[in-house]
This record gives sequence, C-alpha cells and structure tokens, in this order.
Amino acid sequence: MKKIIALYKQNSVLLNFYLLFGYFCLLFYFFLQWEVTKDYIAYQLPVIMAHTVTAILNIFGFEAQSNGPIVDLTSFRFTIIYHCAGIFGMMIYASAVLAYTARWWEKLYGLLFGFAGLYLINTVRMAALGVIGMKWRKHFDFYHEFLWQGIFIIFVIGFWVFWKDKMIKQYEFEEEETSD
Repeated sequence: MKKIIALYKQNSVLLNFYLLFGYFCLLFYFFLQWEVTKDYIAYQLPVIMAHTVTAILNIFGFEAQSNGPIVDLTSFRFTIIYHCAGIFGMMIYASAVLAYTARWWEKLYGLLFGFAGLYLINTVRMAALGVIGMKWRKHFDFYHEFLWQGIFIIFVIGFWVFWKDKMIKQYEFEEEETSD
C-alpha cells in the first residue's frame, strides 16, 4: 500500500489530469447525448458549418450553395452531419484544457482560441473534401475517413500543446536559499 501511495504522490499531477480529462470527456459526451442539446447541436452546428463552407468555396471560385446542412457543388453534393462538424474534436480539446492546471481566464482564452481555430480548420477540411468529391470522387472516402480525420486529430493535439506552452504564464518555483 505504501508503494501505491508513494507512486500516486510522485505522479499526482499527471494522474489528476488523466482523471479530470476522463471526467470531462464523459460529461461532454453525455451532455451531447441529452435530447435538448443533441437536437440543438445536431441540427444547428451542421447548418452553420454548411453556410461557412459554402462561403469559402464561393470565395475560391467554386459555385456552391447550401440548403440546411447540405452543400451543393456543380457535380457533387454532400451533407454535413454533426459528427463531421468537429464537435468530438472540440470536446476532447475542451476536456484537456479544463483538466490542465491553469487559471480560469487562461482556460477561457484556451477554449475560445481552440474552438475558433478548430472550427476554422474543420471548415477548411469540409471545403477541401467538397473539392475532392467534385474533382476526384473515387478518392473522397479515403480523404474523408482517413487522411483528414488524422490531420484534424493532429490539430486538436497541436492546439492544446500550443495553448499549454504559449498561452499560459508558467511560474517557476525557485527553491528558497537559506542563509546560515
């Protein structure tokens, strides 16, 4: 028992982070499954994402229209569902930010920074998938299911590491020198 207590004391910060991270992941998952939020998020987020993707595609010269969560290009149409709208990546990012030892305003900045950045990255992902689907339809499934999923996960981790390393003021604790 003493070894377990000593091990916990040596790794308490890391273990507390893992426990809080798991707690927040479960909390957000059940929050997303709650009928009130599920209906709102499952409907609104894909519609907003479809409008943003359509705007980006039109800026870059691709004729696109959106109708609800559907993005319609000249020769390709796809529907954005809330699973593909980045909500789970944002949930994992938020769990990591909230579990990390930082001040509340640093966590708030981290959440705002991360949500905006991940939304932007996911919007670019969806726009790129629309172009891939329109020009290279046979490659769409590979890019959608494998390549862009992995890239998005890397961005989730990268945004958290950037927030942790650059946006949090780290205080160094110096050992007090004792004078004889």
